[in-house]
Amino acid sequence: MAGKITGSRRRRPAKSRSKNRQHLQKPSGVIAPRVARVGGDRFGIVCVDPAKHRSEWMMADYFGKLLIEPQTLEHQAGHFRAAIAQVRQALQQHDIQDIIVVVERTGNYHLAPKRAFASAGFETRVVHPFATKQYRMPADPGNKTDETDLHAQHRAAVAGFGLYEQDLPSLYRELQLRSRHRRNLVRKASALACQVREHLHLSMPGYSALFDRLLEHRMAMLIGRCCDTPEKVVKLGREEICRRLRIDLLLFQTTRSHEPLEDRPLWHKLP
Repeated sequence: MAGKITGSRRRRPAKSRSKNRQHLQKPSGVIAPRVARVGGDRFGIVCVDPAKHRSEWMMADYFGKLLIEPQTLEHQAGHFRAAIAQVRQALQQHDIQDIIVVVERTGNYHLAPKRAFASAGFETRVVHPFATKQYRMPADPGNKTDETDLHAQHRAAVAGFGLYEQDLPSLYRELQLRSRHRRNLVRKASALACQVREHLHLSMPGYSALFDRLLEHRMAMLIGRCCDTPEKVVKLGREEICRRLRIDLLLFQTTRSHEPLEDRPLWHKLP
């Protein structure tokens, strides 16, 4: 009996995911060295929960001691200046030596408070709504209020989820805006084309399926606009439809047939 030849498989060395990692926090959210340098009671965290016209905000130290109670901040220049002055007063009153501002990402609504605090010289970071939710659920399950969201943002920032975003070059931001705008236009155009086909199918069933590119076919769209029902196509007749096509300077070709128009199938009555 012939012996079995066995081959040894080479195992690739397992890659250590934490080989070059010195902190458990995300690299762009690390605040532990700064907290260790000044102390937790001297490190302040301002949390902002933005909405469209106003935001809820508060200020606490690293350990969670409230320095400024949760309150509403209107998105107006005067209210932003008042909030910034209140933060600076709390810095002197409680001897806060280091501070970060954490704003929850909410569409584009977070940009106004983020820019206001950043222009005042504060380091402004962004926390993702998923992080806020994960740190709210264990402490306040089933209770989603502005105050509980602020508390969750504070816990997320302490855990390193208040992420620092680097400023992008102006050329990159412009290309990004153009790309997003183009994507939005494509989606809107697609939705509009589907609506046009559906409405046209309700008025004249099967008509839109006669053309590969319905919206680009000028003759098809003109007939669809002037004839909202199949009966109106028959009522206008070949000559009237051809006359309207000539008015719009559309090139078309008619077929010669001795068969009466009324005796032919409905869609064959089109020129």
